[in-house]
Formats: sequence, C-alpha cells, structure tokens
Amino acid sequence: CALVISTPAAIAASLSAGARRGLLLKGGAVLENIGRITVAAFDKTGTLTEGKPKVTDVIGFDHSEVDVLRLAAALETGSSHPLAVAILARAKADDVAVPAAVDGAAVGGKGVAGRAEGIALFLGSASAAGERAPLTLEQIGRIEALNADGKSVAVLVANNAAAGAIAMRDEPREDAKAGLKALTDAGIRTIMLTGDNRRTAAAVGKELGIEVRAELLPTDKQRIIQELKAAGGDVVVAKIGDGINDAPALAAADVGIAMGSGTDVALETADAAVLHGRVGDVAAMVALSKRTMRNIHQNITIALGLKAVFLVTTIAGITGLWPAILADTGATVLVTMNALRLLKFEAPELRIK
Repeated sequence: CALVISTPAAIAASLSAGARRGLLLKGGAVLENIGRITVAAFDKTGTLTEGKPKVTDVIGFDHSEVDVLRLAAALETGSSHPLAVAILARAKADDVAVPAAVDGAAVGGKGVAGRAEGIALFLGSASAAGERAPLTLEQIGRIEALNADGKSVAVLVANNAAAGAIAMRDEPREDAKAGLKALTDAGIRTIMLTGDNRRTAAAVGKELGIEVRAELLPTDKQRIIQELKAAGGDVVVAKIGDGINDAPALAAADVGIAMGSGTDVALETADAAVLHGRVGDVAAMVALSKRTMRNIHQNITIALGLKAVFLVTTIAGITGLWPAILADTGATVLVTMNALRLLKFEAPELRIK
C-alpha cells in the first residue's frame, strides 16, 4: 500500500499546492516534465512585459497626426490586442472621432487590414508595411530611432502609401529580470521569441539579460521550438506565451505554459498556466516539480526500506506477522504524511530591483 500510494499522494499534494499559488498544471506528467526543462522560450508582449503598452509618439508622413491616429483606431476597434487597446486609449484621450471600418481582417503575424472612409488601410510592422508601400530613407531613419529607444512602431498604409506611424512602449514586468535570473541560476537557458522588430527586442533583451530572436511569425516560433527540441541530448523545451500567435509554439513545445492574462486559445493549448502572470512563477513551477520528485523518491525509499527490514527480521525470526502488518500500515501513514508536506510549498523569494 505504501509503495502504491507514494507517487499519487505526492502528485495530488503538489497539484493542490500549485493551484493555491496560482500555478495550474494539467496532471502529473506535466508536473514531472517541468522539472526537467533545459530551455525556456518566452514571448515578449504580455509575457515578459506588462502587456499594457502606451502610445508615446504619433507621426504623420503624408497624412496629419490626427488622421493617422483616427484611421489606425478605426482598424483596431473591437480588438483586445494590447497594442490595439493602447491606440484606442490614445484616440479616446485625444478626443478623436473614430470612423467605422469595414472588411477588417487580421494578417497573421503582420498586422491588420480593412477599409474606412473608402480608404484601403493596413496597420502593422515596418517590414510588413514596407511590402505594401516603400518607405523613404527618412521614414526608415525615424522608425529606427524609435526602435532604438525600445519602442514598438506600427506603420499605417493608406491606399498603398505610407500615411504615418504610431510608436508604443511596453515596460517589462516588475519581476521579469529576477524571474529570468532564477531560471538561469537553475541551469535553464532562456530565449525571447518575438514578432517585434530587432532593435526594440534587443533593447528589452539587454535590459532583462535574455537571448533574443526577433521579427518572427507564428510559424517561425514553432520552427525554432522544433529546432531546439531536435538538438538532441536531454533537451526539454518549454514555451511561455499568452497570445493566439503563441498557440502553435505552445503545442510544439515539450511543455507549454500560458500566462493567466492570455487568450483562451493559449490557455487551452498550454499544459500549464500561470494565473497571476508573474515571470517568477515559471521558476516556482520548476522548483515545485523538483521538490515533488524528491518527495516521491523519499516515499519509495521509505516503503521499500521498511519492507526490506521486516523481510530480513521476519526470516531471522526476530519479528512476526503482526509487527510486519503494523509496519506496513505505518509505512503508508509515513508516506502520506511526507507527501502532505508539499502542501506547505513556498517558492524562494525573488530579489526584485
């Protein structure tokens, strides 16, 4: 009985302890795999950053700043994406009249397109916008300067011409740097996979001390996860993200972890979820998993150890049947009590600067 219950008792206690702390894991297999992670790949917006960017600059190229803002807001109306929310909030703050848009559609990993006031519009990354409307050297220079400041820039294309740009900045989460350091200290390689431009991603990556791969489409993220897994050896890859664009990579990873503030698609696809949205909670999951595995090994040792002792003493005539039965029952109690210690799990405190 003690041997049989040693593993499920520890798993049940750990899942309960994790749930109390906002760490949801879909079963014992996931709990075990998390402790074996060697590479953790993070999304940027909404995962390493707050996911609440604010518009810092509105620039007009061949349209006025007001027109750029209102047409961009028209395309983003109804969207819950963090960048869309930032644009709509700025339009509301500036008391800008937003026209209705039609034929709106998301362009996977690139931006959003539609029509407003009879104008064909596209709002997306500078590279995606450049495919639809060539940017001048001056315009590229202004965008790169904003990127160097760690700002994300969305370029508005109107009737196949660059109309203007909107710059936004999303600050890193308070515990992001400490959370990443905790993973690094545990021997886990950390990588940031983002669709943002290289300059902005590099600025955030430098601040957080994480390896960066930028300007990626959802398929690129999935491909990189598969390449990391194919590296061989004991590589176990975790993907941490919060958006629809992260779903393919979350599914491809050995362990997919969704941020609690993410989309329903990300939460459904992932194997685990961090409800409080703290980067440090990923390290807490790893710590919980390792502690659980140690507890299971202790339980198995207790169960088999007592069996071995009473087997030898019974054969030697030192103990009889009833002491052996009592010892077996006692071992079950010991194993259960040892497993219940996991309910008191508290992750190591992070030093947040």
